[in-house]
Amino acid sequence: MSGDGSSVIATLFSNGSAKLQYFVDSVCTISIVNTIYISEDLLTSHTCYSGSKYYSNSGGTATNGVSSGSTISASSASSSGGTATGGSGSSSGSSGVSIGVIAGIAVGVIVLLLLAIACCCWRRMRNKSKQQQVEMNIPSPVGFQVTTSSANFQEMPQSSVKHTTETETLSSSEGTTMSKLWDDEAIIAAKIPREKVIMEHLINRGGFGEVYAGTYNGQRVAIKTLLPERKKSLAQVNAFLSEIKLMTTLDHPHIVQFIGVAWDSLTDLCVVTEFMTIDLKALLEKYDEQRLPRGFDHDKVKVALHVAHALTYLHSCAPPIIHRDLKSSNILLNEAMDAKVTDFGISRERIDATMTAEVGTSLWMAPEVMLGERYDDKADMFSFGVVLSELDQHTAPYTFAKSNSSSGQKMPNAVILQKVAMGKLRVQFSGNGSPSTVELGLACVSVDPKQRPTAAEALYRLQKTLANEVLIYNSN
Repeated sequence: MSGDGSSVIATLFSNGSAKLQYFVDSVCTISIVNTIYISEDLLTSHTCYSGSKYYSNSGGTATNGVSSGSTISASSASSSGGTATGGSGSSSGSSGVSIGVIAGIAVGVIVLLLLAIACCCWRRMRNKSKQQQVEMNIPSPVGFQVTTSSANFQEMPQSSVKHTTETETLSSSEGTTMSKLWDDEAIIAAKIPREKVIMEHLINRGGFGEVYAGTYNGQRVAIKTLLPERKKSLAQVNAFLSEIKLMTTLDHPHIVQFIGVAWDSLTDLCVVTEFMTIDLKALLEKYDEQRLPRGFDHDKVKVALHVAHALTYLHSCAPPIIHRDLKSSNILLNEAMDAKVTDFGISRERIDATMTAEVGTSLWMAPEVMLGERYDDKADMFSFGVVLSELDQHTAPYTFAKSNSSSGQKMPNAVILQKVAMGKLRVQFSGNGSPSTVELGLACVSVDPKQRPTAAEALYRLQKTLANEVLIYNSN
């Protein structure tokens, strides 16, 4: 900067020449008033040019924190051109601009870093928010733990209850599974308008859900919905969606008809099935209260035949489907005493030759399942034999079992299961009515799965019984 308030920018070029730009202000911003080009000869010979001699110095010094490659100066009797930095095209007179540029770059870098950090934090918060939303709003699978029996109401087996309560922690793998199930074509195709599903009155309520009587498009239906407190486990949701997907593939006159699944949001998910009048357990309880004769008559063998039809269908699928929770409360009846199997919450396609998971409701469970051994569709046949004893006796399995104590109290379930698994205890039959049905029931509850009949064999034997023995018995 000169003494009169003007300023100059000196630029030293690589060929040894230089350029001087004069400004009217002191910060090199207002109007270039003059530009002088100086050759290499003038610089090296220090010849007077336009009233000034010019000098250059390679190496230079740092000015305002900016290192210059060289400096150039001019001396004059009338004015002083000052000292400027060269090589980079910036002079000491432009130090204010250099600081501004540097500050701008620094601020830009800081802003970019802050934006990157903020973006990472936002993504983490968004993922956490989505996970919390899933935990709070996703429904659990249909399955209920109840103390009373009612039509269209299914119990959740104890082993499954234990499993779902132990899997409350959500995982990314479960999230992936759920996403795939929600996007499954079969589930999407089964969706029906939620506004057309009208709930009327509660049929029953259990520890995991509720069943309502209602209508869909004017048709009488059963509507299964979920308890609010059971809409948190992603594992339960996956199990429920798997059940829905399985139900969409089943089509048999003795399996409860699946109508559709409806939801506006995850909190009002419901499954719609055909409405049945009563379940077998409730009917047999009425028989017991009315002291109706025990044994097998035409209607009871008809119920057994229908269940055998359903099992034959399931076991003949490719791969075979094992129900794994067959019992009287999962067999529904209409007014014509037509029986239909329901509740496929823990059913599984038999992909492997056998399975080992301990599932089902204990008193109907086959010994090999109790012991955690490998099992196949013959496990369903053991449960079928227990159901036959219920049809015969009108009571729950092993009601007759008493302890050896003088009090005559009922034997604890744990002791019953141990004795059943060891082959020391089995269900009883009255012997009234059809002897071949009693024989079938006893064969089904054999400890050795190989000695149990297949569903198809049981179906054939019941068809013969219904056509011969029971008709003869009823005619007497």
